[in-house]
Amino acid sequence: MQIGLVLSGGKSSRMGKDKAALEVGGSTMLEHSMSLLNSLKLDKVVLSGSAEGFSDIFPDKGPVGGIYSAIVNLSLKEGDLVLIIPNDMPLMRSNVLSQLLEQSLNHQCTYIFKRHPMPLCLYISDNVLAQCQLLESVKGMSIKQLIEADKVGELAVKDESVFTNVNTPQELEDAIQTLQEMRP
Repeated sequence: MQIGLVLSGGKSSRMGKDKAALEVGGSTMLEHSMSLLNSLKLDKVVLSGSAEGFSDIFPDKGPVGGIYSAIVNLSLKEGDLVLIIPNDMPLMRSNVLSQLLEQSLNHQCTYIFKRHPMPLCLYISDNVLAQCQLLESVKGMSIKQLIEADKVGELAVKDESVFTNVNTPQELEDAIQTLQEMRP
């Protein structure tokens, strides 16, 4: 099974308001993320960490808590893929995500871009599932800790701007400006 997962459980404390609802380029950041994943013709696209999606099974465990919740709620198993993006990357493009998906499918392992833990295409393996099980007994787990439980491939970065993560009002302003410059 190929799943698209938008992580939307952050507190948005640096932004001061819900980042998912902020408009950039004519749509909210959440709508943009969902649209990207839906364009890839995955088996299912889901949301974690918000009222419209899965609630975290273990609250306050960060992004890995949201990933774990999706794995459990969808009964994912070894061999399934989860293409994961946060809701706050308004410059991300579907062709970038399709590269991750293609490589993960071809090599049957997790793929990320060099120096960027997000987005990622998580290949569900027994090792990844076992690492997720540890989440209940630890304070938190980083994406790096989760994916290093198994083989990880890395792709070269061609355009750094697509990895722009919006956490503050200034970063939002910068992303809006960049989008305006990119449009003809």
